Amino acid sequence: MPVLGLSNKATEEDSTETFLDTLSTPPLEDHLSRYTLSPELDKIYSHPSEIISISSSHSGSLIATTCKSSSPEHAVLRIFETSTFTEIAVLPAHTLTVVKVAWSPNDEYLISVGRDRQWSMFDTKTWKLVKTVPKAHARIIWDVNVAPLEFGNIFMTASRDKTVKIWDGGKGWECTCTIKFPESVTACAFLQDLAGDFGIAAVGLENGAICLLGCEKGSGQWKILKAFDDRLTHSESVTGLAWRPCSRNGQWELASCGDDCSVRIYEVGISSKLTTNGS
Repeated sequence: MPVLGLSNKATEEDSTETFLDTLSTPPLEDHLSRYTLSPELDKIYSHPSEIISISSSHSGSLIATTCKSSSPEHAVLRIFETSTFTEIAVLPAHTLTVVKVAWSPNDEYLISVGRDRQWSMFDTKTWKLVKTVPKAHARIIWDVNVAPLEFGNIFMTASRDKTVKIWDGGKGWECTCTIKFPESVTACAFLQDLAGDFGIAAVGLENGAICLLGCEKGSGQWKILKAFDDRLTHSESVTGLAWRPCSRNGQWELASCGDDCSVRIYEVGISSKLTTNGS
């Protein structure tokens, strides 16, 4: 009888997987609650107010969190290791809410940006502050993202002041390029691969628009390559961008989410001559 019980359970699970795999429409809320929610493993405590950002290292061994804050005392990053979810470091640097954090591809440093218009960088071996740049932008910095190591030691910041700035570690983490946009920039993401000798990044704007940037390796001069068709983008502010880690049949996939409560996935073709096509 136990063998039959296991067999029946396996058959039920197999039928469930088959059912979900064959759906031609988005799953209903009942499907999501019954079949896709993961069980809770642990909780992280320490912040005095609501969590604003959370990010895990590429190795998966560390988690960085921040919370809503109006004072330097609470505008800190808290670092937890994931084997026991124990807090191992508290990193002060900002005076207001830290909005977003980003890990370098090799997890050697961590960058934070905030409502105080500054960015800060920490060494993840010692958790010491490497550099902070007050008033890096004229308005709040909404996002930060780090380029792939193959392209160089750089990262970008996106701000309400309608600019994206590129910061170069080879030049003392100074700003080497500023790209201006007609609207506030709310999200940014580097493609973690190269198109020949070119780097690619996606940028989202407050009006829902999405643009692609490109730069030849070593030149430091980023430019706007393409703006996505307005009919395919968001009707409100873009709140997040993420590239699929690998291409599919020569096409890259870019996911975006926005204040219009939608998630969109785009296919982007990128050639080594820095030409693009997307849908």
